[in-house]
Amino acid sequence: MLDIVFLGGGGGRWESITQVKGTGGFRIHSESMNMHVDPGTGALVRMNQLEINPWKTDAIFATHCHPDHYTDAECLVESMTKGMTKKQGILIGNNSVLNGNSRFEKGISTYHQSRVGERHVLGPCDELNIKNWNITATKTKHNDPETIGFKMETGDGVIGYTSDSEYIDSLIEDFDSVDFLIANVIRVKGQKVPGHMCSNDIIEVVNSMNKKPKMLTMYHMGMKMTDPDSEARYISENIEIPVIPAKIGLKVTMENKSCKYDNIKY
Repeated sequence: MLDIVFLGGGGGRWESITQVKGTGGFRIHSESMNMHVDPGTGALVRMNQLEINPWKTDAIFATHCHPDHYTDAECLVESMTKGMTKKQGILIGNNSVLNGNSRFEKGISTYHQSRVGERHVLGPCDELNIKNWNITATKTKHNDPETIGFKMETGDGVIGYTSDSEYIDSLIEDFDSVDFLIANVIRVKGQKVPGHMCSNDIIEVVNSMNKKPKMLTMYHMGMKMTDPDSEARYISENIEIPVIPAKIGLKVTMENKSCKYDNIKY
């Protein structure tokens, strides 16, 4: 059994600044490993609210070099390494976060990267196995051109995470047959934004799959997504699977490839 706990459901610069929906990323917890994905602005504050112990972090995964996806990563590295006193833990990121490129300086310092036990830079289609989780990086089309999503195969099912991307055909194949899909949907209906998906985009992706996910969570919702519950119903009616908007404290439990959800009270 594993739990995916969301430290917010917001995304974009305005959500990062206002923290209306929260931009702390999400955690994947199992008996063998605890991973923090995209620890953006407010991650540690939300963990404190939800009584999640940051010291119990074994891996960090930052998909690209935008503040709402990496700004608390260095603090998480410090907790993962017991205050930088032990060289341990796993750090995974795309090239821009860990190395920087012509557009972005690296998002996590050389000093912090030097203290982790393992460091992995992934590009689209790269594969990685950690603690019996098989991770495949997926393609995107975003403002950071090296952004990646991932497909993660675990003993309790397959998790897909689109990260930030506008609609591209490869999303259909990359996430076909996953059990649980985390889809970054920044705007409602057909309100397209470069580098991001709107509701109608994810509807097209899911309806084009040979086998749909068992459940979908809307994540990385922007300020103009003013009624996430209503928008989730709209998407669900059009793809005919349960759709849950991510909120601070949403917990999705996967076991034997089934999905159920609850909310952590705080």
